[in-house]
Amino acid sequence: MSSFLRVLPLVFLTVLSFATCSKETSGDPVNHLPEIDTPMEVLAYADSLFTYTIPVEDVDGDELMVAVEGLPGWLAFDAGNRKLSGTPSRQNEGASELAIIADDGKGQRSRQLTIKVVVVLTFQEKLEEELLYHFHLTTTGILGVSAAVATPEGELFAATAGKHSPFSEGAVNPNHQYRMASVSKIFTAALILRLAEEGHFGLDDKLFDYLPIDGLEYGEAITIRQLLSHTSGVVDHLNSSDFFTGSWMTRTWTNEDIFNYAVQKGALFEPGTAYAYSNTGFYILGALAEKVTGLSLSDAFEQWVFEPLGLEQTLYDDFSNRIAHIANLAENERAYEYHLSAVGAAGAIVSTPGDVARFGLALYGGQFISPGSLEQMTTDYGFAVGGDHYGLGTRLWDDNGIIHHGHTGALMDYRTILMYVPAKGLCIALATNDPHSRWYDLVNGLLVDMVQFY
Repeated sequence: MSSFLRVLPLVFLTVLSFATCSKETSGDPVNHLPEIDTPMEVLAYADSLFTYTIPVEDVDGDELMVAVEGLPGWLAFDAGNRKLSGTPSRQNEGASELAIIADDGKGQRSRQLTIKVVVVLTFQEKLEEELLYHFHLTTTGILGVSAAVATPEGELFAATAGKHSPFSEGAVNPNHQYRMASVSKIFTAALILRLAEEGHFGLDDKLFDYLPIDGLEYGEAITIRQLLSHTSGVVDHLNSSDFFTGSWMTRTWTNEDIFNYAVQKGALFEPGTAYAYSNTGFYILGALAEKVTGLSLSDAFEQWVFEPLGLEQTLYDDFSNRIAHIANLAENERAYEYHLSAVGAAGAIVSTPGDVARFGLALYGGQFISPGSLEQMTTDYGFAVGGDHYGLGTRLWDDNGIIHHGHTGALMDYRTILMYVPAKGLCIALATNDPHSRWYDLVNGLLVDMVQFY
């Protein structure tokens, strides 16, 4: 017998044995447990409907039963649709640990899922929270602070903290007014630009063509634009040590009093060659507005600015004194220290941060003056001659990575600021009736907080 025939039975038996084993094991296939494909954590937002369908599958095609353990009270589970749903409240803020269990009838698989309820602040809540934070921790001990933000959608948000007066425990509220100090210069610039647009004068016209001031050095060369940009060389009476003399705490001033002071002091430099902040220059602009309109400055502001923009809580103070008070003024011990006829168009406006924010939004947002006037208002005339970054009645800032413009104010222990952020279309106004060494830390902190949040 050949060797081939001797081997054949052995091969046949081996194959038969393998086939028998395969037949025995193939009758009981391996079961695959269900797969639960959820992330470790999902977010739910307070006061908003939360829904989440649990992704579960079985590669064997088995019918699955899905259950959830550890459900918080606000959350329900629809087993048929494998769907979690519910609306958490703000009191539910925090994390809930759920156990998801999938059963294919032959085995189970479970997985942990964290539902984290997050409270998203509204813009109003954020403003209130940040103002209170800075009020208590940044400007500790300050008397009172008011803030307002106007948005391009036309919404106005306001927040306050502290007291409206050192003489009472009353809380400051959004209707309390403040001395706006040099933030008034934006109002004055807006008035002058509107008068220019209506043809009363040109910005490069000479002051003396409309308001000659006898004896003012370089008076015939000074332009209206130079007065608006502090490049006229006119002295600053309010920051001169010899201006407040004699009976300054009880007297009133006339235009001629301020003009005469400027004449006596002479020019600081030839107009247009340098920069020097000048309250006197803006006082003169107020007198110019009176001359060309035939109105008192109070009436000119009312007719040309306040009334058209609906600024019902804004006034030009040419009347208050130690006896005649402003009804809603947030006060301090210097609130009526001297008559604001000394200040005039440079800083005598009284308003609320809410009105100021609305005004700034309308002005810098292009709703009050022409695009050409607005471009001139934000042109850096001061820096061009070696001075501050200053346009027409407008300071220009690039702080904390945020380009913005507006004005600051300081008068009689009031501190104010208006800031417009072009990239966001936001206008922010703040005021306090109490100076503090870290006032600008509060201002800049709130600026960054609200611009980032918006």
